[in-house]
Amino acid sequence: MINKIKVLLAEDSLLEQKLLSNYILSDERFELVGLARNGKEASKMATDLKPDVISMDIIMPGMDGIEATGEIMHNCPVPIVIVSTIYQNSDILNAIKELEAGAVTIIPKPFGIGHPKHQSSVKKYLNTLALMSEIKVVRRKKSNNILNNSITQESQLDSRYKTKYDIAIIGASAGGPEGIRTILGMLNKNFNAPILIIQHIDPNFVDGFCSWLNSNSGIPIYICRDNEELQPGKAYLPPPGMHLKFKHKGIASIIPNKMEMSSVPSIDVTLESAVETYGGRTVAVLLSGMGKDGAKGMMKLKGVGALTMAQDEESSLIYGLNGEAIKSGAVIYTGNPEKLGKELITLFQ
Repeated sequence: MINKIKVLLAEDSLLEQKLLSNYILSDERFELVGLARNGKEASKMATDLKPDVISMDIIMPGMDGIEATGEIMHNCPVPIVIVSTIYQNSDILNAIKELEAGAVTIIPKPFGIGHPKHQSSVKKYLNTLALMSEIKVVRRKKSNNILNNSITQESQLDSRYKTKYDIAIIGASAGGPEGIRTILGMLNKNFNAPILIIQHIDPNFVDGFCSWLNSNSGIPIYICRDNEELQPGKAYLPPPGMHLKFKHKGIASIIPNKMEMSSVPSIDVTLESAVETYGGRTVAVLLSGMGKDGAKGMMKLKGVGALTMAQDEESSLIYGLNGEAIKSGAVIYTGNPEKLGKELITLFQ
């Protein structure tokens, strides 16, 4: 007998409770072990019931989803999928804050019956729960004072890597947004290269992710356009559902997902384009995430003399794609996001 995936559903709306419960119960992969009506109940049930994955709403009475996520990830880490409405900008920004609290991913709530995308959105919801249930997450600390200490530390890079670079690329998946926010918050307008940020994220939340990063960053972040001239001291995200490559040095190329890549945007697509365009004058950083996207591109970059860095296991919410790159020998330097940010400052500011 195959063990079913134990799901805890946290949702205060009676209608949404019924709909989401029915979706979960209709799929033989799952067992619905608990139904929480607010964040406080979700936190207690997470400890008592030990689910494999939590489907978490954001706006709930008393303790909301953001606070509950932070408490759960501190006390009894479990993969948390944020299932959010996207009716207005505040909904999207709240969902992004959940990633900061330790949720592994965010998706829109499934469309209602009668909507042309109803079935596909329900399938996406259930498949996301199944996929995220397999992730091993780590305990999150409630406070972190590493940043102030790490900024004052000397660079730990070997002197042979302290050379001239023209582009920086940061790749991340689940667990990565907090690391990206930390690094960008350490930078300023004197950063002497463009930065490309390749974050696996649902297309509905890209604009909100960009706004959230801008509110925490020392440099401006933009949604990149095709043929855009990439400028130093600025960071760029691919448009929703698109990959980001280079036409040639300093010029972006935006391409649709015709390659049927499982990860959109793909980190490997960007890194392999950098191999061809910038070669050894590239600095690539892999942060927390699930899967293997980026590991192949990191190995190719290392082979042409680029500097490859990755988030270490201790500070990663999920030691997946960065772990794959490290274990394969594709990474030259590892550290927590603060240390990685310090090295970028040393190289580019």
